[in-house]
Amino acid sequence: MCTHTMPGLRDSEIQRFRDDGFLFPVDVLTEVEAAELLDDVHSHIRDSRAEGELAASLMYGPKIHLVRRWADRLTRHPRLLAVAGSLLGPDVMVWGTNLFLKEPNGQSDLAWHQDALSYDLTGTQERAFRVWLALTPTGPENGTLRFAAGTHRLGVLQHRRSAQLSDRQRGDEVCLDLDGYATHDVVLRPGQCSLHNMLIVHGSGFNRTRQTRISVAIDYIATSVRPAGHRPDSALLVSGRDEHRNFEPETSLAELPAGRAGEEFERAVAMRFDRVSSAMRAQQKAGLIVPDPQR
Repeated sequence: MCTHTMPGLRDSEIQRFRDDGFLFPVDVLTEVEAAELLDDVHSHIRDSRAEGELAASLMYGPKIHLVRRWADRLTRHPRLLAVAGSLLGPDVMVWGTNLFLKEPNGQSDLAWHQDALSYDLTGTQERAFRVWLALTPTGPENGTLRFAAGTHRLGVLQHRRSAQLSDRQRGDEVCLDLDGYATHDVVLRPGQCSLHNMLIVHGSGFNRTRQTRISVAIDYIATSVRPAGHRPDSALLVSGRDEHRNFEPETSLAELPAGRAGEEFERAVAMRFDRVSSAMRAQQKAGLIVPDPQR
């Protein structure tokens, strides 16, 4: 990946992101770089399955950057850091890294929802976003992301949860009539990404093609963002300084002594799952997650 200085977002792009809650397409990698990264992802999946147990169960996230150097390098890609600086300022952390694979001829879509419901972070309205980087072509035919413009301004909304096991792949579904909102399908070539606010209502469709759709997601947050509640969480500083100390610091793979990566990874993942589980129980108690009698 190239390392020379790269431009951030233009003022017009920043305004579109603020107004709509999302922005695409944003160029990040060349097609050659995207192909190389796709090879890394395939190797990661094979290695994780071979390692078994914890590695296999967590190969899709939420902290791939703590165990794979390709993911650690990607979070610091100059173009992504320039984009993050445009939206968040100079002090930036990575909160999570995930892989999303949508298998061919899939039988499930993803319900309209908000990431912020389960993330439970304070300050994400203006100080956080997710990068969704395509490693294969993405469009309506293979179940791309869909955004409902402007819904990030509504705050965290109530969601319905199905008790049916067959529906769980769809996830929690937002209680919102989308008829009054313009919806947009994300169309990207390999190496391009979309950006979205963690409060934007979004979902995805069915993969009707014969190829697996593959993307990498990175959650960037300003250092002023903090976990809600009283349980700790961790994040990796990738730009500037962390003067707020709201998150326990993660250490880049490049700076860790041999053999320490597994320990750091397990600690960070345990904190994340403990906090998110606690947050979801609190959301249910507060009435933000309710049973769906129709599913």
